[in-house]
Amino acid sequence: MTKTKHITLPALHRLQQEIDDDEHRFQVVSCGRRWGKTFLSLRRLFKIMERRFVATRKRQRGWIVAPTFPLVREDWITAETILKDAITKKRETAMRMDIDPFGFIEFKSAERDDEGLRGAGLDACVVDEASRVSRKAWEQGLRPALADKLGKCIFISTPKGRNWFYEMWLRGQVDNPEIKSWKHPTYTNPYFPGSEWKTIQETTPDMILKQEYLADFLEDEASVFKNISKCLRGQLEPYQEGERYTFGVDLGKSEDFTVITGIKESTCQVVYIQRFNKIDWSLQKKQITTVSQLYQKPRFYIDSTGLGSPIEEDLRYAGVNTQEFKFSSQSKQELVEQLIVAIEQGMIGIPEDPKTHFLINELKAFTYEILPSGRLRYSAPEGLHDDGVISLGLAVRGISHALYRRKMEDKPEVTYNSAKYLEIKRYEQETKHNSRLSRRRKQYIPEPAFGF
Repeated sequence: MTKTKHITLPALHRLQQEIDDDEHRFQVVSCGRRWGKTFLSLRRLFKIMERRFVATRKRQRGWIVAPTFPLVREDWITAETILKDAITKKRETAMRMDIDPFGFIEFKSAERDDEGLRGAGLDACVVDEASRVSRKAWEQGLRPALADKLGKCIFISTPKGRNWFYEMWLRGQVDNPEIKSWKHPTYTNPYFPGSEWKTIQETTPDMILKQEYLADFLEDEASVFKNISKCLRGQLEPYQEGERYTFGVDLGKSEDFTVITGIKESTCQVVYIQRFNKIDWSLQKKQITTVSQLYQKPRFYIDSTGLGSPIEEDLRYAGVNTQEFKFSSQSKQELVEQLIVAIEQGMIGIPEDPKTHFLINELKAFTYEILPSGRLRYSAPEGLHDDGVISLGLAVRGISHALYRRKMEDKPEVTYNSAKYLEIKRYEQETKHNSRLSRRRKQYIPEPAFGF
């Protein structure tokens, strides 16, 4: 007598269920982070394989494909939880799970485009973070593998610009017999904490909020710093009597550069910048000391991570007014996001000068990635530098009080009992308890702080 095995799958929320009930061959799901995309897709992959096995009595082959191996590992761990009742055998070295009698699931990385994605005939497939998988991996690797068996595929991702994933999503927005697409922001997950969503809205840079949480397809997704052109003004200048200055110093010796950036507090204007590398520490300390004397001993915010710690200490003993800054993944994220806000709002001035060209180019190229842990990592693209960005960020950190003051000065006056004032009060009442409201609707509500 055959023993019956009971398989229980976790329940879906309403919007997930809508996608799970759909029968289109290709499903494109563009949603904000922590919406439940992976949860939905793994559950759906199993159901597709189960139904096809019942119809054909043939063991099914399913793949879960992710852009990097760390993400593949995350999918493996998630599958162990969601499909725990269905898994009959696991071979982690081969990245394969058997779900007898229905078939087996293999976990694949698309790091090498279509390499390793050829030769197989697939019944079902999940492409995780599809916007970060190359077009070649899909068109030359996965699409042919699904062809002869008329295999089904579900694409899940947060957006990353307007690439092939965006094109697939567009195709699914019209009446198409093969493809259907959905787009849901993070807050539509009923299990996502409302208090956390409110914090995300208030603290996340606008571009990242739109792409990573609202699932918007942005034209220029790779650039972290927006509205750089609004900041291109002013000129470099020497010390002026009565003015206060703040400097940021990012230290480097061989491959990386040391960059010294100075900002005049009264205008939030970059007035000094110097960049050099392959210079002994003794000469670097002498140069920083000279700049300190030229600008009447302003505050220097200095990278004091690792080798930077004794450098900062030596400079302090030499009479430089230093403030150490130790870099960690968290402190770097906070520093960069503070700079993002200042540049987005055009609050600092950067001269268009031959000496600042490298800085402007670094700002335009600066990018970020989402780690498997969900944290953001900001950096220059591979082979490029971000020393100027970090130096500017350190200087901006030192004038946060001046930026806040300028923001308050720039706020338009509101006359009590005027139409504008009544509009503000109406919006305050509407939004008081609505944590899902977008920033765009909150634009008339006075902000409590600049965020520094």
